[in-house]
Amino acid sequence: MEEQPQDDVSASGTLEGTTSNVAPTNNQNAFGQNVVYVKQKSQVPRVFGVLMMIYGVIMGLFGIYGVFNTGAVISNYENTGISVSGLQSAWFYISAISGGLIMYGAVAYGGFETYNYKKRGVMIGLGAVAFGFLVSLGDIALTGDIVEQYVESSGEGELEGIGALVAGVGVVMSIVCSAMCGLLVAIPLLASGTDLE
Repeated sequence: MEEQPQDDVSASGTLEGTTSNVAPTNNQNAFGQNVVYVKQKSQVPRVFGVLMMIYGVIMGLFGIYGVFNTGAVISNYENTGISVSGLQSAWFYISAISGGLIMYGAVAYGGFETYNYKKRGVMIGLGAVAFGFLVSLGDIALTGDIVEQYVESSGEGELEGIGALVAGVGVVMSIVCSAMCGLLVAIPLLASGTDLE
């Protein structure tokens, strides 16, 4: 009786029983030509590019409405008894144009570039978020002053410092919102940075 040789699986070091230092297989097709594998690009930049374009266009339309409505807002403040200086009126228009039109136009353009797998689209979007944060800080400073004037004109004496409280909460909320928007804009770069040109 002959003994049949048994394979020694335990000495191989892998679960399948093959060694890890085996020569690679020949990647040839039936015609003897090498097979080339092309890595497909991720769809994440396309999805977030479309979302950025939609967001930029919709908010840009609201920005156009805001530019035309700025004069009515200033006159409503003055009718309520809140004095608006010339510098504050100028800042209202600057904020409406820069925050409502330029920033959202940059977001839409950055979305278009991200859709086309361009890394600069993400950078344009991040720059627009940073610019919007700076504009919102100016808006928050004006809002605190307007709240203080409104409280004084209504005769509520026990609400000292309410303008500073409103401004402080506004700064915190602006930081949180800008950080979240920046993270959303940066997702294509974080998820598939090698696919972006």
